[in-house]
Amino acid sequence: MKYDWMDAYVLKKRGVTKDFQPVWNWIRYHVGGKMFAAICLDQKKNPYYITLKLILKSVWNI
Repeated sequence: MKYDWMDAYVLKKRGVTKDFQPVWNWIRYHVGGKMFAAICLDQKKNPYYITLKLILKSVWNI
């Protein structure tokens, strides 16, 4: 995958979970059950963009 670095980085953070949404063809990342990032795949399973949401600093106690 083109974004292995992102996968490795976010999964090191406490409380992050990952799943795959086949309807949208998205690899999704969650904290506390809320999605904060996604790698969006095309029909051939190649990533074509990333979407990110703002996370409050208190979530990870940075």
